[in-house]
Amino acid sequence: MIEFDLHVHSLFSKCGLHTFLELIEQAHKLGMKGIAITDHGPALGGRLNSPFFERFCSPYSDLKLLKGIECNVLNSEGEIDVPRDLLKFLDVVLLGIHPNIKPGENLGDCTDMLIAAMEKNPCIDIITHPNDPAYKVDYQSLAREAKKHGIAVELNNSKLMYNRSSAEDVTKLIEACRDAGCYMAVNSDTHAIHELGCDDHVRGLLREANFRGELIVNRTEQSTLEFVNGRIETKRC
Repeated sequence: MIEFDLHVHSLFSKCGLHTFLELIEQAHKLGMKGIAITDHGPALGGRLNSPFFERFCSPYSDLKLLKGIECNVLNSEGEIDVPRDLLKFLDVVLLGIHPNIKPGENLGDCTDMLIAAMEKNPCIDIITHPNDPAYKVDYQSLAREAKKHGIAVELNNSKLMYNRSSAEDVTKLIEACRDAGCYMAVNSDTHAIHELGCDDHVRGLLREANFRGELIVNRTEQSTLEFVNGRIETKRC
């Protein structure tokens, strides 16, 4: 199980099924140390509720709640849909390529989009599910660029859980990050509550690839908060 899950969707994403409290209560029941609520940006219809960012707190003293967003690449110029007025409230910013971009873009185009976004937006902390078969990415180029900026690349449990990627392709992603010395974040990408904290589909692949544990940013509560706090000033840009 993931101790601190950094990719969780609530019903404020069109794809999420549960309230903030339902997710937090499940995380607490599982004995997790923390979660980040990371609903989609406006390009995918995410409803970023300002009272959540300004007022809401975890009801459990022993469960850390981070507030974030999974924003979307908008174009080849590196523009993303993170609301700049919310940056001061965000603990963590995730970025992925989603269906607001036409599926089937070639490997070079998708790679260039992500690299341009990383160069233009220092607020980005994690690149999500780059192993989406609809948006093929050059893993080696992505990992080298992420390493340069101190950004983590996500190892997404749900992609394998729902057969939306292959173990072979996930292994290639892990090996690219391993060889580049790039951080990874192991996340569930929760949409339904039973997915929360799950890493069972990718845990073994990390071991088989001899990926260095210290490069997994959310391996413990302490390592998660060190990573997040070390990058917090990038949200003030």
